[in-house]
Amino acid sequence: MFDSPLRRGLTGVLTAFWLWLSVLGVQGQGDVNLDEGVLSHNMEAVAFIPIADMLTEKVNDIASWYDEEDDITYLLVGCENGTALFRMLPGARPIFMGKLPTQSVTSLWRDIKVVHGHAYIVSEAPAHGMQVMDLEALRAWSPLDGPVTWVPDTVVSTPSTAHNVVAFEEASKVIQVGTSAMGGGAVIFDLSEPSAPSLIGGVSEWGSLHDAQALIYNGPDAAHVGKEILFAAGGESLWIFDITDASDVHLIGTSTYTNPHFSHQVWVSDTHDHAFLGDELDETSAGGATRTVVFDLTDLDHPHEVDVHVAETTASDHNQYTHGEWLFQSNYRAGLRMLSDAWPQPNVLTERGFFDPLEESFGPGFQGAWSHVICEEEGVLAFTSINEGLWVVRPRFARLDNVAISLCEPGTIPTPNVWSMTLKVEEGWSFPIEVQVEGVVMTTEQDNGWTVTEPGSTLLYFEAWGLPGVQPSVKLTSQRSTWSLNMLTPDALWFAHYEDADGDGFGNPNMPVWGCGDLPGTSTLPLDCQDWNANTYPQAPELCDGWNNDCDDEVDEGTAQLVWYADSDGDGFGNPNAPVVLSCTPLNERVLTPGDCNDSEATMYPGAPALEDGMDNNCDGIIADLEINPCPGDFDLDGNRTINDMLQLLSNFGCESGCSSSMDNQDTVDTADLLVWLGVFGLDCD
Repeated sequence: MFDSPLRRGLTGVLTAFWLWLSVLGVQGQGDVNLDEGVLSHNMEAVAFIPIADMLTEKVNDIASWYDEEDDITYLLVGCENGTALFRMLPGARPIFMGKLPTQSVTSLWRDIKVVHGHAYIVSEAPAHGMQVMDLEALRAWSPLDGPVTWVPDTVVSTPSTAHNVVAFEEASKVIQVGTSAMGGGAVIFDLSEPSAPSLIGGVSEWGSLHDAQALIYNGPDAAHVGKEILFAAGGESLWIFDITDASDVHLIGTSTYTNPHFSHQVWVSDTHDHAFLGDELDETSAGGATRTVVFDLTDLDHPHEVDVHVAETTASDHNQYTHGEWLFQSNYRAGLRMLSDAWPQPNVLTERGFFDPLEESFGPGFQGAWSHVICEEEGVLAFTSINEGLWVVRPRFARLDNVAISLCEPGTIPTPNVWSMTLKVEEGWSFPIEVQVEGVVMTTEQDNGWTVTEPGSTLLYFEAWGLPGVQPSVKLTSQRSTWSLNMLTPDALWFAHYEDADGDGFGNPNMPVWGCGDLPGTSTLPLDCQDWNANTYPQAPELCDGWNNDCDDEVDEGTAQLVWYADSDGDGFGNPNAPVVLSCTPLNERVLTPGDCNDSEATMYPGAPALEDGMDNNCDGIIADLEINPCPGDFDLDGNRTINDMLQLLSNFGCESGCSSSMDNQDTVDTADLLVWLGVFGLDCD
């Protein structure tokens, strides 16, 4: 969808470049205390992208795509004026890739879902439709390209607006809700061809639906196992539809709940036996604390309220999603909240942590956290804060700390180590938890697995060879979820250096040296294309020297052009009065030095020796001393004034400057010169 010359020839070193970025931090975050000015418990900031960096005034929804082929996570952030795209660098640091602009006008409401590597984007902006983008196009982007403008592959024009879009990857479908069609109900699209969604049915009889989740049901109600079920929030109720046949959707069951105001969003537990529903307006309309209504789903025909979790804040709730035993909520002014339904009592919600960037505002209202995504590979969550920007946070329901002696001395190459780590698991998990250490090569087989049976600390002791550039990490697999942890000990970080022979600060990508801290004569930037030339490195200024200074496979492009003068006589000096040519490379019969007073005489140029030929050999404007011809009019210097000399004068007749046949020292050749020459014709030169 775009091209960049900076990218060409550099793709082989980008992995190391990303590693360097993760070490130093992205966009100036490396030395910033991101947790300052926020309230948090069991969650810590990893990265923050201010809203201004996304070229918008407000953000809304967020989605993610994990590219298994390249092992990279991408974030898609809804903005008033489009969708901002980010690539996660190592260390869970997002880097801005540019924007996919809105299809029509700006709108606070934009929703994004990803199915089969394609993004489906809807909005309440008039005539927006549904944008479809094949996310494999993101692979071609390089951090050296900078932010670019992206375009959709397809736009589905009907419905023209929608409040939300639901991903149903298991069935290769997306479902729009709150649309301009079907009375605001659901509109179902088949994704057999992901870039060409096909409308196959919908729901219109039960009014507008605000948000929904679609899944293939595998819960306790045997009558509906294996069916395609849509759980929807709308009006003042929970709605459950059978959408197995999109052309014949029918309602299975519905239920209201205590003190309803606006049923905003619902999400089902991973066991499909409970649903968690948020009412967006009960806090502003009726007051009181933030509520999460819990529904029993053992009988889908008769869902019913079984519990209400009441938080310690009074913030309005917005979007919530489960990950195994964990329920994460984006609750506007209360920020991102982390709850568990597994410990100490199953199916009873208990708050375990939170991250609130609006530290002094807990009340109802519509500022703060809008939505979030779980990035499993990085072990982090990314969430949007409407007026602030994009946050990446790491939940600390489990901690991994190095208790061994320093794994790597600064300025040295790593050696094999015996490692010890302490794993501390907080309450909230379902047990037992299987522990697997990754990112290292064990010296013995079968020695990198443990089992944790209850909350508390576990010592992990093992012998291993460290892999350069890779930190040890731990993957926790409970009965219901998997989460990755990284050891955050700075002195455990090994990373690649690259030989920097020319000292320009950029290393040779073909000459890696693995080590810790600063290694003399090396660089952590493996981007030099000519390590013997200190004037060549990425983004170096082009010097018009015939070299590819900025390592983009182009020579002398975009530089200030040099002025080339005509040099017809080949004496190395150009005619200052002839038309010039601008170029950054040498040109035939042209030179960079002007000053030739006669470009048809190779013996006339600044500094030329005097030849006693009556010409201004050194171009100083006078004919003097040894330049004086002892026999004026003898232009061929044969010692006689002959017809040949007259013919040479006539050939220069009309010359107005720099004239070699002038007889009266006026530097011109006219009638006066001809008369003077005729006056000496036939006279002996002696």
